[in-house]
Amino acid sequence: MTILVLGGYGGTGKVFCSAILKETNSNVIVAGRNQQKAKEWAEKLEMEFSPDRISYRCVDASNRKSLCDAFLDIDFVLVAATTTQYAKLIAEAALEAQIDYLDIYFQQNVYSILDKLKHSIKESGQCFITQAGFHPGLPAAFIRKGSAYFDTYDSAIVAFVMNARIEKPESVYELVDALSDYKADIYKNGEWKCGTYKDAVKIDFGYRFGVKSCVPVDMIEIRSIPELYHIKEVGVYVAGFNWFVDYVIFPLIMLSQIIRKNSLRHFWAKMLIWGINNFSRSEEGIVFILHAKGSKDGKRQEISFLAEHNSAYDFTVIPVIAFLKQYIEGSLRKPGLWMMGHIVNPDRMFTDMEKMGVKIQTQITTK
Repeated sequence: MTILVLGGYGGTGKVFCSAILKETNSNVIVAGRNQQKAKEWAEKLEMEFSPDRISYRCVDASNRKSLCDAFLDIDFVLVAATTTQYAKLIAEAALEAQIDYLDIYFQQNVYSILDKLKHSIKESGQCFITQAGFHPGLPAAFIRKGSAYFDTYDSAIVAFVMNARIEKPESVYELVDALSDYKADIYKNGEWKCGTYKDAVKIDFGYRFGVKSCVPVDMIEIRSIPELYHIKEVGVYVAGFNWFVDYVIFPLIMLSQIIRKNSLRHFWAKMLIWGINNFSRSEEGIVFILHAKGSKDGKRQEISFLAEHNSAYDFTVIPVIAFLKQYIEGSLRKPGLWMMGHIVNPDRMFTDMEKMGVKIQTQITTK
């Protein structure tokens, strides 16, 4: 299989290229708008892996012909670039080339964009995966994993906290965009409600981060969970970065977007990076946790399922590689549009994530 990594020389894209070469037998094409950067990263990869498996390609995600030309002789495109505005164009080019597709876009509106192509994707026999990574990507997988511990599943709260050093403004464009249109639906008492900062919850993330206040965030992948498991409470929550980012930068970005939506995107991205890199503690890492409640064999039961890693970049990539292992062997390749957290086998996924360096802990309390 030949996988083209769009944005393959970016921060996350580099990790994807290395991980695909290390964990699978697939060939990799490093792709992006800057051919020189793609070439340089491909040459570095050739020092560690077989040159026969690596190549590079200039691809402009905003140009349909460039995309179609790049997709002619490949099997799969993995979109690791912050090209949300071109999501439809990239997907249409993949559809035309009859290749499979996966993206790690953070913005939730991408699903509705791709959903308009759902019928064509299924009719063509192609497999499109969206909402991949860890946020989105892991919330639904965590909740599905938790279901095995209950006969009656009452509540599932997913939360995460991370600390990372960020180099390029492009890496946080999607976060800036999300702040301009903050929305966070949570499910409580049998109905969906619009979550706000008033719905913040305290989460204990263990020794690395301790107890943090977390605010709700919107994740379209959990919308079907209440009906699927007859669950009464579901939500995804995130802890802040640091006091300066949370109480100065974030409010200023939101105020700026109220005055003029989509303004000063690059400026705010740079300010956000500066605030993260200068006011956060030096130790990097990420913790992702599920707190779930229900009953098993007539007894009340609570579980905490925790995954942690030292690198947010690696933690974005590892769940996708775990998914790709299942996809490549054929067990997950089904025609249609899918969200990664819905289609992946969670047990196999977490086993493979652990093999790739993610520390996983499960705590069960029976009352």
